[in-house]
Amino acid sequence: MERLYRSISNFDRSWCSKCVPASDEQIQQLENICAEYGYRVPKVYLDYLKAMGESDGGLLEREWDGYMEPNIHTILELFCDEDFDAKEYLQQGLLLFSYHWTEAHCYLRIRKQEDNPVVTDWENHYFAGSFEKYLFQKAFNMFQEKFKYKSSVGTSINSCDALLKKYSFPCSICGGTAEEKMEFVRWLVVRLLDFYEKEAWFSDNLNYISYNEHYALCANIYHSLLLVISCDDIILKKKIDAQLNSIF
Repeated sequence: MERLYRSISNFDRSWCSKCVPASDEQIQQLENICAEYGYRVPKVYLDYLKAMGESDGGLLEREWDGYMEPNIHTILELFCDEDFDAKEYLQQGLLLFSYHWTEAHCYLRIRKQEDNPVVTDWENHYFAGSFEKYLFQKAFNMFQEKFKYKSSVGTSINSCDALLKKYSFPCSICGGTAEEKMEFVRWLVVRLLDFYEKEAWFSDNLNYISYNEHYALCANIYHSLLLVISCDDIILKKKIDAQLNSIF
């Protein structure tokens, strides 16, 4: 968590003061629930709870429409709610860590008892390469919001498949391997958009991220292709818009 604190503090010095840790009693309660099903709370998630489990300063709330509820108080309430299915998912090795009112919840895949497990959606689909990467991806979203200008483009499944075909890639959004799809994203970013900055370490099979002091770029292929580029330079924004128009 120390690296996360340092990273966010570089662009938002007030964020740390908003974080509230989970209490020892809350953490013990969650550990007891997991133990009932033969699991333990993953170390990276445990570190998160100890640092900001009651409030993470808005870090994980920003998923979907900005109304996720990752706080430990809500999670424990849901585990005690007989009408909610948190325990049924836990039996399958999926630990609820963030709740959404539309049922678009997020889980940790803890069946293999890893310290830093994969994040999944409510249908057990891959959502982020690890919990640590997910935290930094949400921190990156906060970083993107600090820029003055934003350019974005989103495709439907059909239009993205047409783009893949146009540029002779062998996969489709619903078919092919994750590696093939991310290879297309990397090619798109470097060859067509002229962004050569090194790929961020917290990129994964769904998210391509790169940034420097001048821009922040994120491409996501969870449903189809969503590309967002932020910057402070109006000339750079106009160049990006022209490039996006020529591609899409």
